[in-house]
Amino acid sequence: MTPGQQQTQPTGLEIAVQWGQLPPEHLRAALKALEPQLAREHAYRMACLKAEMQSEKDRRAHVLRMTGLVAGLAMAVGMLAAAVVLGVNGQPWLAAALSGPSVIVLVKIFVLGHVGADDVKQLMKGSNSQMPAPPQPAPEPTPGSPPFV
Repeated sequence: MTPGQQQTQPTGLEIAVQWGQLPPEHLRAALKALEPQLAREHAYRMACLKAEMQSEKDRRAHVLRMTGLVAGLAMAVGMLAAAVVLGVNGQPWLAAALSGPSVIVLVKIFVLGHVGADDVKQLMKGSNSQMPAPPQPAPEPTPGSPPFV
């Protein structure tokens, strides 16, 4: 054996091959003795595979959760920034639509990953009560009167 190699314990199959050179009575005794060892090795390999699969499943769930958090944060910041810009530029209706309950519901969808029916009802109720009344159109000028400035 070279210094870089590790000494490993022979597996049950390797031992069975060595015992195969002996008479059948000895082989039968060897196989009876090796059966529990092979069962333990199989159970160990299966447990390792199950742990690897669970680890990969947990990693994927973590990535999905973090992606939802980042997307929810980006959406909330983007909608609020757009609402401020629209509000400053004289678009109060669009600003109210972007900064109202819709931000909360959309962020909840991304962060929690689900939305309930009551959230949709609150969104509709909040958007209707938050909006200011639409501006009334200017009255039509009567013929012969000076134009409105």
